[in-house]
Amino acid sequence: MKQCIHCGAELPDAAGFCPYCRRRQKQDPRAERRRPWGKLMAVGAVVALALVVWGVAVLIGHLRYTPVSVSSQGASVEYSDRSGSYVLNLRWDSGESADLVSRVLSEGQQSSAASLLYAYDAASGADRHKEFLRRMESAQVEALPRNGAQAVTLGTPGPDGSAVRGVALSYSTACGTNDIVWTIRMKNGDTITLRHALRTVQQRSLSYSYQQYDLSTLDKLQAFLEQLQSGSGADTVTTIYLPPVRYEGGLRLDTRAYVFVGSSEGEQRTTFTDTVYVEVRTPQIAEFSNISFVGSGGTGLHATEGAILRGCSFEGWSIGADMRDGSWVAAYDCDFIANGVGFRFNSGKATLSSPTYSGDRFIGNGVGFQILKSPSRVVLGFPGCYFERNSTDIDNVIYQGVNTKGATFVKGEG
Repeated sequence: MKQCIHCGAELPDAAGFCPYCRRRQKQDPRAERRRPWGKLMAVGAVVALALVVWGVAVLIGHLRYTPVSVSSQGASVEYSDRSGSYVLNLRWDSGESADLVSRVLSEGQQSSAASLLYAYDAASGADRHKEFLRRMESAQVEALPRNGAQAVTLGTPGPDGSAVRGVALSYSTACGTNDIVWTIRMKNGDTITLRHALRTVQQRSLSYSYQQYDLSTLDKLQAFLEQLQSGSGADTVTTIYLPPVRYEGGLRLDTRAYVFVGSSEGEQRTTFTDTVYVEVRTPQIAEFSNISFVGSGGTGLHATEGAILRGCSFEGWSIGADMRDGSWVAAYDCDFIANGVGFRFNSGKATLSSPTYSGDRFIGNGVGFQILKSPSRVVLGFPGCYFERNSTDIDNVIYQGVNTKGATFVKGEG
């Protein structure tokens, strides 16, 4: 005998049906096949519920995030978010990262600089400006003058090479000391503030003339410069008026920079016949006005520091003016005649810039103006320049931005 699987009544061993509860004694095979699906549905429901709970928790976590403010009274600050830790650093385009830098200017002089923001990995020091940019919402810069000084003039922050952002500023001695304050807002609501300061100092000035001192030969000129080096500070602007003579040989400025002003008498003009080297900035920039550089091969001006040319002429050189790494040479109303290369722009770094070459004449050169390397992406302008009979007027091998509006090009056999 056996019992009914539903009501428990006694039944014969072979019975497949219970007469008491009227139910079969075997499970429906279709029910057996349905059981796994029921289990799967139950498991799926549990998983779905868990995902919903997790999603709600994450959403609540985000909604509950409280933005933070990170502030520094200096040029560097450490900042962390979900992507990691950064060291943010402010530097000047001269490479200085000090909290305060000084610039010495002569009375009435205007100058310019750039404030740059960099981002590095806090652990390794590797450049992370691209990652930081993706998380940054905006960057604002303001100039806060101290003690009633004049505010420096700021440009608009923008991309600048490996920097997160850069902003140009112009200043004069009236600006005194200005705090340049950066306020950075992140997409997660965080705010970061850091600053550095620029101080302008008025420079003393002295002048000497060939009418008072004998500067008639190169040896006498060099001896005079040696006397000046020991007699006045390096921060003094020193102007030297040169006689209308031909200096047989070159000159090397490696300890002090000066302002040299040439003179004329009849057809005779102040002339150098060998290379003039500019290798120093103290912090005065070397200047040459109304001077002829006449050679037969070689280089007329070789500059690894800043120099300014006004009304000068270069003739007969392999390279008239050669602007090398560390320098930026500005040229205004100058003549470059019958040189292999009139002006060579070949500097990958510089502590100043003057991208406008105005009123220059390039005549009968192999190459008038050659651009091999540049410290910035600034557009070079040539307003009022004149190009004639050069084999190549502008040789721009690096595709630097060039604006020739206002320049004149005369076709002719070079």
